[in-house]
Amino acid sequence: MNFQQLKQNYIQGLLDTNAFLIKSIDETPFTLRSGKQSYIFLDHSRVATSAKAYRAYIDVMAGLLQDMYAQSDYVLCNVDSKISAQMVGSLAYILNKPQIIFKSKALTKVEKGTQQELTGNFDWDGSVAIIDDVATGGDGTAKNVADLVKLTFPKVKNIQIFVGFVRKIQKTTYKMNHVVTRTELIQIVWDNLSEGQKQAIEKETKA
Repeated sequence: MNFQQLKQNYIQGLLDTNAFLIKSIDETPFTLRSGKQSYIFLDHSRVATSAKAYRAYIDVMAGLLQDMYAQSDYVLCNVDSKISAQMVGSLAYILNKPQIIFKSKALTKVEKGTQQELTGNFDWDGSVAIIDDVATGGDGTAKNVADLVKLTFPKVKNIQIFVGFVRKIQKTTYKMNHVVTRTELIQIVWDNLSEGQKQAIEKETKA
């Protein structure tokens, strides 16, 4: 199956699980993790409620990784989000790849133990692929993890970020690879939106 077919399966999974949410102009916008407000929100955790949709996401991310790295070796790393660690674990299993495990300071504090935010092979001198489900487009949560990986694993030569959905393509510190953009999804669902939803999108895109 080629990448475009994998991408279409992923998009269909988003739609089938109602993961792509758009509020009407007369509703209160969502508050994003960044603190910004938006009428548009991708609840990627809904994808995991469907075995078919979740598999479609894992398959397309595996395709994205394989297209990028070809025969080159790499390790996977998660970020601090609701579903990233779960997705990285699935990818590591099907691709037979090792992982760098990230745990937030809040989590390591609760767990006690070694108090390490990152666990992995500190002699690793290849590439690191950081997997996130959604990105705003600029530097965000994944960038912070990438900075920590760079500091903790000094032999690492290359760090890239891979996401399923990006709200807006912008310049980033680390190269960001994505499957689908907000604009693409809006175009797909546009004819099925209410007038209020269309007005909300138009207001947001003009801001």
